[in-house]
Amino acid sequence: MARYRKKSAVIEAVQLRWTQWNEVCELLGDALNAENPTGAWEIPASEASDTCGEEGPNYIALHIRTTYGHIETARHGDWLIPEKAPGRFIAVEPRLFAADYEPVEV
Repeated sequence: MARYRKKSAVIEAVQLRWTQWNEVCELLGDALNAENPTGAWEIPASEASDTCGEEGPNYIALHIRTTYGHIETARHGDWLIPEKAPGRFIAVEPRLFAADYEPVEV
C-alpha cells in the first residue's frame, strides 16, 4: 500500500476505486463487514468524486464509520484514511488529498 505525508505525519491511505479494491478491503479490514451497514454499491459517474481514468459505466461507493461514529458515504475516487480508533475512517476528496499529502518514498 502506498504511503503519503501530511506535514510531518506519515499516513496510510488508499483511493476508493475498482482497480484498488483489494487494497481497500485490506485497509478497512473487519470494518468492511462488522461496522459497514450496507456494504459497497455501484454509482454512476456523475456521483463519483473522480473516475480515476477507469471506464464506467458504474463506479463504487460504500459507507464508512467516522471517528465520532457517524456513517459517511465514500465515493469512487475518495481517499480512505484510517483514524486512531479501530474501524473508524475518513474519506477525503481527491483534490483536497492532493493539496495536503504527497507520496513518501519507502
